[in-house]
Amino acid sequence: MERVTERWETIDAINEVRTAMEAALGWERPAVWGLLTPDGAVVRTNVRGAYLPGVVLADGVGHRGGSKAYPLSAEQISRAIARVEPAEACTDVEHPNIAALRLIGDSAVVAFVSEADYLADFEDAHLAALVADLRRGRQENADGTTTLWRPVGPDELSLLRDAGFQAWPPRLPEQPIFYPVLNEEYATTIARDWNTTASGTGSVTRFRVATATARRYPTQSAGGAAHLELWVPAEELDAFNAAIVGEIEVVAEYSADQPS
Repeated sequence: MERVTERWETIDAINEVRTAMEAALGWERPAVWGLLTPDGAVVRTNVRGAYLPGVVLADGVGHRGGSKAYPLSAEQISRAIARVEPAEACTDVEHPNIAALRLIGDSAVVAFVSEADYLADFEDAHLAALVADLRRGRQENADGTTTLWRPVGPDELSLLRDAGFQAWPPRLPEQPIFYPVLNEEYATTIARDWNTTASGTGSVTRFRVATATARRYPTQSAGGAAHLELWVPAEELDAFNAAIVGEIEVVAEYSADQPS
């Protein structure tokens, strides 16, 4: 297949090309799009980003908006690679979707989830797998809440107590992100092994938040397979607090002088 001979060496050049492609297609940017194997294994998930390969694939399958999954043939994959690989001339950003397309083989599925459907559940197997990847590791409860944990030191625990264990305190200027975690084991590791070293004591808290609010934030990995978190921007913490159901509970406490 004839390759594109252009080189898009800057982010501005990539953005210019992408904007023109979006306009030509009349594309509604998805909240999420991703690549999967035909049997539903997620290869790559993109949340509100990586729109250049997204629009190239959307153009290849005729997708303009909404939520839908499409099979990709070997020819469609090859054409998509040829159209996006000039972006690799720009070394200021990584290009993981191009790498994924090269590795995915002769058949794949591309799936798009619209902003309107971002919090929804899906019957389509590939769409369901894509959003399940965003929500992996969570305890979503039948009552419409999601259980979260957070390790805290003595200062944050004191602020929680002052708030009647109803809300998390505002972030400090050097704390742009609020990090609740998705399992008690991870919270325990931080409280016991890090908070006690830094502050003398550490506590594990547990709380529930409306699932519709928790789903706004994709699951993030902090290194280990069980080290899963939500990243809530500080400016959204008030709205996050408003979605807390019940009290924030202290479920374990540790001190530096406890035997390990």
